[in-house]
Amino acid sequence: MRVIVSGAGLGGLVLAHALRDHAEVVVVDRDAHPGDTGGYRIALTPEAVAVVEQHVPARLVDRIRSVSDGPRTFSQFTIADSRLRPIVVAPEPPGQDRMLCQRRALRQILAEGLGDSIRFASTVTSAEAHAEGASVTLTDGTRIDGDLVVAADGARSATLRRLAPETSADTGLVGIAGSTPLGRAPRFPRYLDHGPALAVDRFGTGMFLSLTSRGLSSPPADLADAVGPPSLVWGLIARRDALPDVRDADPEELAATASVLVRRWHPWLQDAIAASAADRTAAFSFRAADPSEPRFPWSPCRITAIGDAVHAMPPTGGRAGSTAIRSAGALADALIAEADIDVAVARYQSRVNEWARPAILESLGPVRVITALRHPLAQLVAGPALGVAGAVGAALYRLRVRGTRDD
Repeated sequence: MRVIVSGAGLGGLVLAHALRDHAEVVVVDRDAHPGDTGGYRIALTPEAVAVVEQHVPARLVDRIRSVSDGPRTFSQFTIADSRLRPIVVAPEPPGQDRMLCQRRALRQILAEGLGDSIRFASTVTSAEAHAEGASVTLTDGTRIDGDLVVAADGARSATLRRLAPETSADTGLVGIAGSTPLGRAPRFPRYLDHGPALAVDRFGTGMFLSLTSRGLSSPPADLADAVGPPSLVWGLIARRDALPDVRDADPEELAATASVLVRRWHPWLQDAIAASAADRTAAFSFRAADPSEPRFPWSPCRITAIGDAVHAMPPTGGRAGSTAIRSAGALADALIAEADIDVAVARYQSRVNEWARPAILESLGPVRVITALRHPLAQLVAGPALGVAGAVGAALYRLRVRGTRDD
């Protein structure tokens, strides 16, 4: 069996490891190197960690853990107001096995051990299913034939263009994200010590905040750059109509735009944005699949998909990477257990919604809140409500912290 994986993201690489002893795997990716990737810290759920443990060599799993933050850094999730006062502090179930590491470092590690199976600097322009197989065509005209093609090349997948031109839609939200080394950042809210936070104002502007690469005594030298220094990751979320066109903006302009949108927020945030690293500041749009629609809107064939290519979701739920890895594991399990490729693919596709639909719905929750706050009446109601909730939540949090100290 020859499997062509279009895209060397997290899901595509896990799939390649899972099938390495059962098939000839060819992974093609447009990047020139596994380190050529964006993104910040990724939190893999226990279910995704189980897939990694099952299908990735133990040596590489140990490498991933060596660059991952400990579980105490994600023991709760906080929702805050624009003054960064905690409104809701939701504890995570204790004892969960999570992997919390930089996406770039995770991708570099997963690329190890696959050797010539990965063809970097190779961009897929199209894919075609045949009677007993499938093929991809690259930008230089090269055609690669196989028994199965797996689209793992993200939302608006070129691999799926002939089968399903659009498996996701623009949510109307835009993000600007950055990373500020803790040595340059002002003292952060103490609840960030225990997990990420999402703050929102009455106009529907959101801000994701998280600490990363903390407690890593000595990451491997070859991964030090990918891991980066202990940092505050911030991610602005706003409706497209509230932002100027940021597609061609440089990092300094992006940081300035983010700073303007939170000018009425706690001044701490202004200082944190101003100190962000230019090479870690970027803009992106949010796309999402429709949770009520089928994941595979085409007749079953020798082309299937994992990850954002078929179940795109915004980063507001922190579930996209984990969901892609779960799909990769499920597809690999089906192909390994079933000799008939068509039966294996059908089995996999029939199950994807078990984990993809809940993840999409969870990720769309904050999107719906931010979108609803475009209306002046909603803003009028939200202002006082957030103020009261912030004041009460901050007082309760202070009591909780005081009680913990007394214990």
